[in-house]
Amino acid sequence: MTVEDELPTIGMLWLEGPLSFLEQMCLLSFVANGHKVMLFHYGEVENVPEGIELVSANEIHQPEQFIVNSTFNTPVPQSDIFRLQLMKKTDFLWCDTDVLCIAPIPKADYTFGYFNKKTICNAILRLPPDSPTLKAYTEYSLDPYPIRPWVEGDERHELERQKRAGELPHASQQAHSVYGPAVLTWFLRHHGELEHAHPIDVFYPLPFRQTGEANDIPAREFRPKYLTDNTLAVHLWGRRMRWWVAKGIKRHSFLDRRLRNLGIRPADAPLPVKGKQKPQEINFPTDLPNLRISKEDISKSTNGVISVAQVSNSEQYLKVAQLELDKIKESGLYGVHGEPRPDHQRGWDHYESDVSRLHALSMSLSRFANNQRYLPDLSNPRTVTEKLLIMKLFAEMPVVSAADKLTAEDYVPEPARQLLTPVQRYWSSPSPELPTELELEPGSYWLKCNNGQGQNHRMTWPLTTEDRDRANEKLINWSKKPIPHGYWAAEWWYSTIDTRYFLEEDLAADGEDIIDWKFWVVAGRVQLVQVDRDRSRGHVQMIHDRDFNFIPKELYFKTSDDTEPKPDRYDDMVQIAEAVGQRVEFARVDLYAIGDNVYLGEITLCPFGGKRKMRTADLDTQLGDAWSGTRLFPHQ
Repeated sequence: MTVEDELPTIGMLWLEGPLSFLEQMCLLSFVANGHKVMLFHYGEVENVPEGIELVSANEIHQPEQFIVNSTFNTPVPQSDIFRLQLMKKTDFLWCDTDVLCIAPIPKADYTFGYFNKKTICNAILRLPPDSPTLKAYTEYSLDPYPIRPWVEGDERHELERQKRAGELPHASQQAHSVYGPAVLTWFLRHHGELEHAHPIDVFYPLPFRQTGEANDIPAREFRPKYLTDNTLAVHLWGRRMRWWVAKGIKRHSFLDRRLRNLGIRPADAPLPVKGKQKPQEINFPTDLPNLRISKEDISKSTNGVISVAQVSNSEQYLKVAQLELDKIKESGLYGVHGEPRPDHQRGWDHYESDVSRLHALSMSLSRFANNQRYLPDLSNPRTVTEKLLIMKLFAEMPVVSAADKLTAEDYVPEPARQLLTPVQRYWSSPSPELPTELELEPGSYWLKCNNGQGQNHRMTWPLTTEDRDRANEKLINWSKKPIPHGYWAAEWWYSTIDTRYFLEEDLAADGEDIIDWKFWVVAGRVQLVQVDRDRSRGHVQMIHDRDFNFIPKELYFKTSDDTEPKPDRYDDMVQIAEAVGQRVEFARVDLYAIGDNVYLGEITLCPFGGKRKMRTADLDTQLGDAWSGTRLFPHQ
């Protein structure tokens, strides 16, 4: 029996959005202590570290609506409901994403603890399936107009009258802990299960008011002040902690040590920006027509990936998508009423039904608007990012996908393909397991997946047993991703690629970063050359025009006038990129120039899924202006 089998699986919930370094640290702290971690989610989650298994939260609970506290705009009530459903349907140990594991937490029927002298916190929670508290607490949590269980007599009669009359506030309008610790504590006491509680120092040694000391005092002082031999975890009081560390992690603090031990760089997964002013409001049209397709049908079209509650949350974007598609159909834009050329395919045909097309476009619009803070006019797009939204749905693409990392070199037309040096590959298989008989020369290699993002792992030959087990574990984790890469961005072409895993040569010398040369090919011509340097140590990104003139503007990251010299085979690189661009409306062709050789990294059809805001707005417009004279955009 492995250590993992002896420990409970950790279940957590993140509704959607990017994880920050604090959540990454907490998740990986459990992995470091031998726990398996399953992160449940409703929407797209970014910055998920290796070793964490993503699972659709709809497998546990499909709410009819999400309950978000109106005062703090937090999903705490929804999270409180979800953890109870998780305990009913699994034997997992629930932990909030702001819980830091200090030592392995033993598997037990009951796992919970005090966070002060009187109250149990539900940030770390396990109750057995036959627990009377779990039964009563779950029933209470499913009432969207709850009355606290301890309320009695005339007060309860009055609240019940208000409830019948529709006067009682909805759970979202009540305290954010309406389903939280005080209610849990009451049910445990009422049903005689409070005796299973752990003392404060086991899970909650850091008091709420002293949260900042995890970052303010040196680790050598923090440990004896707050941790004991009994401490298994530290609840970091996430919302307060995020405020406390907004100005940075202090060197040698408790948090700094934990982040360093886990190999996490805060700059790679920053905290959400919380300024004094709210983000610019997204202005929706006031006369949006009602949806012609039911929310239930939209949910069914996603095969359970999107719940009715999620559909309700995105209703405005669905209405905008419906309006935009109506305008496109009425005007006959983008070949909407035609058929693709032979051996070509479009997103429009891939999605097949009107409901699937509507949902796909609404996801694209939501991602775009949440980053750009406005809604695009798809009948009259101006920027390259706006035009990418149209490309995803209407552009004709060859059936053989350019996005397949394993066969991307074959996508480059002759004679330009002859200018490439093929990357050497030593193994490829649909099975997520390295062959035991694979023998390679001593050196460094990359293990990759052909249709995913961030699925790569550097390996050194000869392999130890531990190295091989770690690699196979990563392959298994990659294969378990229930939602294909590109789903949330409506990048449908990734789902047409049969998944394969492969091992290729490491082009870098001694494990150093390689300079990325990314050629933006718009309407068949290189319009921008993006040069990325020091990606693992303070990412710098410089841009040049086709003639290699430096452009002192920022694309997505900070720039530098300390530019890289023009590669000797720059003209060949332009020729390769533009050869690819003859086959598609848009492509970003990633190349490496190493010595006398030019290698193809990958071909990206829609950078950042068509959502990310460029730091210099006029670059977006200039590239959009260049996208003309094509099937999609014949006129500027």
